[in-house]
Amino acid sequence: MACCKGCSVSGVRRRSTSPSPEQNVRAELPEPEREVYLVCALQTPQVSAEEAQLSLEELQRLVQSASGEIADALIVRLREITAGTFLTRGRVQQLKACAEAFELTGIVFDQDFSPVQVRNLTDEIGVRIIGRSELILDIFARRARTHEGKLQVELAQLQYLLPRLIGKGFVLSRLGGGIGTRGPGETKLEMDRRRIAARIAHLRHELNALRRHRDTQRKRRVRSQVLTIALIGYTNAGKSTLLRTLTQAEVHVADQLFATLDPTARKTILPDGRLAVFTDTVGFIHRLPPALLDAFKATLEEICYADLLLHVVDASSPLFEREVATTEQILADLGAGQKPILRVYNKIDRGLSEAAAERLRSSEEEAVAISALYKVGILDLLNAITRITSPNRQRIRLSIPYERCDLLGQLYAKATVEKIAYENAAIEVEAIADLQGLGSAFSPYVVREQSKPTSSE
Repeated sequence: MACCKGCSVSGVRRRSTSPSPEQNVRAELPEPEREVYLVCALQTPQVSAEEAQLSLEELQRLVQSASGEIADALIVRLREITAGTFLTRGRVQQLKACAEAFELTGIVFDQDFSPVQVRNLTDEIGVRIIGRSELILDIFARRARTHEGKLQVELAQLQYLLPRLIGKGFVLSRLGGGIGTRGPGETKLEMDRRRIAARIAHLRHELNALRRHRDTQRKRRVRSQVLTIALIGYTNAGKSTLLRTLTQAEVHVADQLFATLDPTARKTILPDGRLAVFTDTVGFIHRLPPALLDAFKATLEEICYADLLLHVVDASSPLFEREVATTEQILADLGAGQKPILRVYNKIDRGLSEAAAERLRSSEEEAVAISALYKVGILDLLNAITRITSPNRQRIRLSIPYERCDLLGQLYAKATVEKIAYENAAIEVEAIADLQGLGSAFSPYVVREQSKPTSSE
């Protein structure tokens, strides 16, 4: 581990003019407390130099997403692991020197330590020790906006905290401020084990009630045969930007990790006239904390019930392969690994990474390359969605006698009615439908079956 970079404080030039009243008011306001962190990736014998570097870069982005100021970023190489502190004595002393030089708020690691190791490192170095899971939990706490989102974050925080209450006052005594101490659950962190367990049970009860409500909404969509499409993928792959482009809806978009936490559903009309509901889901990340995956399981269940998954990937990312593999693994863990998937290679305006370009050339999977930001390839994407979700739909003509006008309600529910005319002898209808899905009641009234519509029709 190299020594930390040097630092200096530059002077501030003062104006000779008298301060304005506004400046006086600002001067009286307390300066926001700086949160300065050292970011460390651990390279053990099982971790390659490339993996450690990639982990360090992602960890820096996570700290920035938590509004932390990064004093320095280091790769700490370890030939052996010490049980009490994980790090060797020499590494601990080097980190202590960095903490004193930079007046650090804490040190963030890409590793989750045991409670005993955290306590020992804190005592040795003298600053807060933050693991990767605690950092991600903090970001989720910042992003939660809805009631359900806040409940889920609090549940994840408490599940993470409960096994770490290993001694009287430990962990609890260090919750002064900074990364890992914010969020809807922060006032609950002083509970003892019994009260935390009771709070967890209460949160699960509330989330189960919300889950039942969501089940009711889902069943209503199924009855009305509304197509549901879930946008999934690694965090910051561009899912929210794509949702806004597809539906022209006002949704929050930001170039940061976990900008979207609460699920967002918006509807649009597909090229064949069908109504589709697109749902934006929380982004995934490598080594997603189990507590978060468990707490957000109810929300992520929407993925399992979707008719189609749009796997949005950042085609420009140097971590392309790892991000794709992470998403596929989480889908498998959720039981959604066999769902129909359309791979969407986003951000092609930034250029394709070598891995993405090779996969596009060689893979036989269904895929579309787009730029959601600049609306490139969106029509190709919509046509692909239409083709995948309606393989048996075709344009048909029906001549329905007036005594069977009761069929019109079923027709509007099951097909896309393009034209209807009330003639003297019968009701003439042109529609796009799956004949088998319509049922035998319509068979006697089919006048002519036309070829399946193409994307240009």
